[in-house]
Amino acid sequence: MYVPVTWYFLLFVISSWLAFLWLLQQQHMPETSFSAIFSLLLLVAFASLTILVSFAFLTVLLSFIVFTLKKRRNKVECRIDTPAENVKHPARQLVHVYIAPVLKPILGFIKLRLIYDDNQYSNKFTLVPQKGQKNNIAVLEGVYEWPLPQIREYNVAKVMVYFEDFLQFFSFTFTLPCNSRFYIRPQVEKTAEIKAAPRKTEETNQRIEELKKVEGEHLHYKNFEAHDDVRRIVWKIYARNRELVVRTPEIQDPYASHLCLFASFHTGFDITNNEVIHFPFQDYFKTAVWNTYLQLVKQGFEVEYIADQQVVAPALTDVKQAVQYSITASHWQTDKDLHTYIKPKDAAVVVISSLNSYDEVARLVEQHGNDITFVFVQLSKSIRGAYASQWLQWLFVSQEANSYEVYKSRWRFSRLRSRILANEKKIKHLLAQYEKPVVR
Repeated sequence: MYVPVTWYFLLFVISSWLAFLWLLQQQHMPETSFSAIFSLLLLVAFASLTILVSFAFLTVLLSFIVFTLKKRRNKVECRIDTPAENVKHPARQLVHVYIAPVLKPILGFIKLRLIYDDNQYSNKFTLVPQKGQKNNIAVLEGVYEWPLPQIREYNVAKVMVYFEDFLQFFSFTFTLPCNSRFYIRPQVEKTAEIKAAPRKTEETNQRIEELKKVEGEHLHYKNFEAHDDVRRIVWKIYARNRELVVRTPEIQDPYASHLCLFASFHTGFDITNNEVIHFPFQDYFKTAVWNTYLQLVKQGFEVEYIADQQVVAPALTDVKQAVQYSITASHWQTDKDLHTYIKPKDAAVVVISSLNSYDEVARLVEQHGNDITFVFVQLSKSIRGAYASQWLQWLFVSQEANSYEVYKSRWRFSRLRSRILANEKKIKHLLAQYEKPVVR
């Protein structure tokens, strides 16, 4: 059963009653006029407090009853908008809320709480009026900077409206359905220069400086036959699989119109219930992919982003926004590995992470390392090592529940830590043998 009183009210009642009893016992001259006057003053004070509290209760009760009646008659309008522009802090979302009609309690407050993503609750907050906004006593309107550090899509289903008095002793709650979807965007950062050239030809009106390899060396192989040149045998593949294969003759194409960007969210590790990988690692990878895309666009290329998973995107006319949403809504997956996902014939830039299987990366890099630019994102860099001062802070200072600081200790003791670090080291060493790869 919901009780519309706060802890402040309970503490006030208990402390007031104890203070009243203590003051009654402080009468040094009982059965005198002073004692009678002192008792009368106590009664007046008690009555005044009772009237003040009753007034506070009635004001909030009246506002709640009026709002309830309006809602039953379907006269209440509730809207939630998320402006496209974000606030200065990248891990916050600006939320605009409009509720009308609503009768605000006299000298009181109306606070809100958002219910989102399978009954998760935001903190209770008060709306901040925008500049130039007209003051209307029958309308509740304003903005809220919602701290949401994770880069993903959020779905708000309901709004809880709290009617509170000026003493904050009473709080009546009403829940309104109010659907809204938005997503936290990756942060724009400075990145290392990426050297890449278009390799996909859809139009022949754009000529490239470096001839594009359409068929042949580093792109296609075939089994060795008697008439083949032994100099074309790929000895690395023979040493690994004991199969004789040769590179087929290549054709050089001076035209290319699109630069295809591939970003693999595939993981070769069991990451079930691993919050470090699902939160800071995933956000770090999304940020790296988005900044890679932005850098390629700034270089003047017509970039085509090829996602490795289906994302139900809203109707977005701007190509950049569509790519940004696709990256934001993506997540680690185990269905489509590098071999299934990457199209070497078209791929110009491939972004891989510490979770990709080394064997799959090695197979792809050995065949196409001189043609494709590989961007390797070292996920362990998203959580820096802790020094002595950080250890002391971890021991004695309580971190916020949504702060990435809480993941540092979990990463130190993670059972996957040693395996992922070893995988990073092997991939980094492999890419160091080629000119084009970029390691972040």
